[in-house]
Amino acid sequence: MDSFLQTIRSYAPISQAEGEYFYSFFRKVKYKKNTLLLEEGNVAHEVFFVEKGSLRQFFFTEKGVEKTCNFVFEQEFITDLESFSRQTRATTNIIALEPTECLVTTCKDLVECMAASPAVASFFNVIVENVATANIRRIQSLLSQSPEQQFEVLLQNNPRILQRVPQRYIAQYLGIAPESLSRIRKRALVAAKS
Repeated sequence: MDSFLQTIRSYAPISQAEGEYFYSFFRKVKYKKNTLLLEEGNVAHEVFFVEKGSLRQFFFTEKGVEKTCNFVFEQEFITDLESFSRQTRATTNIIALEPTECLVTTCKDLVECMAASPAVASFFNVIVENVATANIRRIQSLLSQSPEQQFEVLLQNNPRILQRVPQRYIAQYLGIAPESLSRIRKRALVAAKS
């Protein structure tokens, strides 16, 4: 519970009592590697807080090409936000990249908790704002930065991503071929050594 409360408090002030109340709406779930937590077309009834492990969010284009749009690691939340908040069909999938332990709550429980606790409602509003801001930054980076620059930012934000995420998913996330990512990595290593 400590890491959960610490994460919550990094977004919004919340008392110990309100934090414990919020925590009581979650249950612990362990997922094996490659377990699908959310499948495109289903409604996202749950939100996940990663305690240990990592998750990948992806979708398929109209031509059936898989595209990775998000990685989540310890002390981060994930869901298909549009599906979760509107209770509509999800347009993304969420899968465990490695054995993962999550705290999970439902939309119904979260709505009840937010109605009872202004601090939890305030926290959730901050999370939604952060997701919106991150999405805007991601779009800006895709439109204005080279794959090399995007790769550098990805490494700065997630230094261990290369050890934890298969290269093909990182390439998908950057919108490049795996071979291009290999060349970018080699150039980055050479630059780091000089």
